[in-house]
Amino acid sequence: MSRLSVLVKGDFDRLNKYNLFTAHFVTLLLWVLLAWFLEGAELRQFMPLIFLMDSVMMTILLVGATLFYEKKEHTINSIMISPVTENEYLLSKVIVNAINSLITVLFISAAVYFMKDVTYNYFLLIPAVILVTMVHTLLGIRLAYSAKDFTSLLVNFIVYALLFLMPSIFASIGVISQKIAQYFILLPPETSSILISTGFEDVELWKILVSYGYLLVLSFLLFRFAVKPKFNEYVMKDTGV
Repeated sequence: MSRLSVLVKGDFDRLNKYNLFTAHFVTLLLWVLLAWFLEGAELRQFMPLIFLMDSVMMTILLVGATLFYEKKEHTINSIMISPVTENEYLLSKVIVNAINSLITVLFISAAVYFMKDVTYNYFLLIPAVILVTMVHTLLGIRLAYSAKDFTSLLVNFIVYALLFLMPSIFASIGVISQKIAQYFILLPPETSSILISTGFEDVELWKILVSYGYLLVLSFLLFRFAVKPKFNEYVMKDTGV
């Protein structure tokens, strides 16, 4: 546990050192500014989008940027000769991003409460955000594995958004018919959207159960078959072995 806490602290120090915290905070201020101009039902429809974009897209960017700077600093070299296990290293990334997402929930929720007197079901929102963040942290790590530099990481990020996020957005605005959109529940961002929306509206129980089960299974499969097995290969590529 002490090794894990050191890893978590190191990640937060790195986020602060490279102004990633600042960038995240500026993004939160932009969300609050947009929320200021919305009222009532419009604001409640907008809130799930904030938490979805933060726990999906911002999570991928933050974990990818963290891995990129660790490469730049040759942090992996130090980790290889330390008693830290790969499980601890990967878990620390999940914990850091989960904390960042919870900070977002706290900051945005406080802002809209004091500005607009808007509340919602935090007990349903928080576990949904944590699970969504966990899945997309693992996805972000896997995307970072195949990135040669930060530019290629951004390309991987954009490709993921186009393939998995944009279809859901097109369906929500009517570009894609609901007959086709019903199958989008298999896309992680769409499933994430369903879970996050439970904090703001009534969602059918079967959708909630399927979404939780799907993302839990997906996180296990990602870790077991896509993230952990590729870790040593990623480390060797970084150290030039």
